[in-house]
Amino acid sequence: MDQAVVVCDAAGLPSWCNAQAERFFPRLRIGEPLHGPLSRAMAEGADRFETVSDGRRLSGHRVVPQGLGTIAGHCVWLVRDDSAVHERQNELMAERARSAFLAEAGKQLGASLHHGRTVRAVVRVAVPALADTAILFLPARGRCVAWHLYGPDECAGQLPAAALDQVPPVAHALRGLVEQPVLCDWQEVARLGGAVSQDPNPPVQALVVTLRGAGMPAGVLVLARGPQRTGFAAADVELARQFASRASIALAAATFYAEQVHIAAVLQDGLEPDPLPHAAGVHLGAAYRPARETLRIGGDFYQVRADAEDGVRFFFGDVCGKGVEAAVFAGRVRQSLRSLALVESRPVRMLQLLNEALLEEGHAPFTTLVVGSASPARDGALDVVAAGGGHLPPLVLRTDGGVEEVHIGGTLVGALPDPDFHQREIRLAAGELLLLYSDGVTEARGGPKEQEMYGERRLMRDLAACRGMPAGAVAERIDLRTGQWLAGGDHDDLAVLAVQAPALAPPADVEHPR
Repeated sequence: MDQAVVVCDAAGLPSWCNAQAERFFPRLRIGEPLHGPLSRAMAEGADRFETVSDGRRLSGHRVVPQGLGTIAGHCVWLVRDDSAVHERQNELMAERARSAFLAEAGKQLGASLHHGRTVRAVVRVAVPALADTAILFLPARGRCVAWHLYGPDECAGQLPAAALDQVPPVAHALRGLVEQPVLCDWQEVARLGGAVSQDPNPPVQALVVTLRGAGMPAGVLVLARGPQRTGFAAADVELARQFASRASIALAAATFYAEQVHIAAVLQDGLEPDPLPHAAGVHLGAAYRPARETLRIGGDFYQVRADAEDGVRFFFGDVCGKGVEAAVFAGRVRQSLRSLALVESRPVRMLQLLNEALLEEGHAPFTTLVVGSASPARDGALDVVAAGGGHLPPLVLRTDGGVEEVHIGGTLVGALPDPDFHQREIRLAAGELLLLYSDGVTEARGGPKEQEMYGERRLMRDLAACRGMPAGAVAERIDLRTGQWLAGGDHDDLAVLAVQAPALAPPADVEHPR
């Protein structure tokens, strides 16, 4: 029988008990007053009780068996040891609490890919669930190690990497020499000076946990507990290890993202169109809208350079594809054209040399291209020479508002070993403008039906409405109209370049009407 049985007479004195009762209540004696929880229950007239006695969690209830019903006042106490049940319940509750903590920690650690925010999240989440103070040491950069502390205050800074040698557990963990959590005295960590809390009641015990990374640790987390808190038990160390695993993944993701952002920024700086130059006798304007606007780069490209003698030299193209791959290929084409411009000034010959270079690379995408120059004439006009390789025909906006297509033609650059390139000469009178554009403009789908293309006719109509506007405003106007037509929908890379002959200034002796 796993229950204790105590029979009490009408006076409340025990008249019989079993062996289990003697184990539960060592002071129990037949015929003598009760002690402990039985005595208190009898005095209070209670029928049930729960208590802890001699390390046991006991629960009892009083019954009056039928066999004793004729004896007035007799009762029987049945007492059960619930220690194992409560222990299992406590373990279950503790496990649920640990699981809930790790789940919430995972959410908070994964809430941002910003490296600094992730570092702060690691130490903040650890306090107070795991420790009273948490310090995260990051891998050394150069000769310095960055740290971030939380609890009770929050601060951050840097230490000389050599200073960590004063705390071997931290130094070894940061070098990847220690994999399992290590307990150490807080006074050992306190040797680092500025990287520890100045709390008047400093922690007592510290746990050094390695945050594993790819190859080398992603950092080292030091968890410290004060004198008012129990030390790190085995369950606490295991929980800290599981938390460190999640923190390692979050830090690795944030570090990888930061590196990718840096690489993307460097690539974007090198692949974005160069600013337009200032050239006497030539007005310029441009607009650029990549398909993936978050990248700021795409397969459309242009460049204008002021000529050493007079005027400008320019090229405008559109490589096959879009996104990063197209942007990288466009960058290679741009660099090739820059190099060719140092040794060759004839537009058609530049296209021929570029075609040969692209074919030699093999499997390279092709590109459409317009290469040319604009030179100011004495009468204020611009003499434009343009050679084409399969690009859309440029548009000329005349002073009377008329718009003309300039058909240059030519085969795609990089597509055929025997290309056929053409050249045209265009004269722009004062105030007239040449517009180069990519197929992303004319093929932009939108409008009332959301699938209709912007088209050449609509482009020519909108360009005609730009009569009298400067080159920069014309480029912005076309970009605006295309954007309105798209209404936020998906699109290909868009680019426009405007080359304009300056408008003639009115004679100084002519009075303007008021």
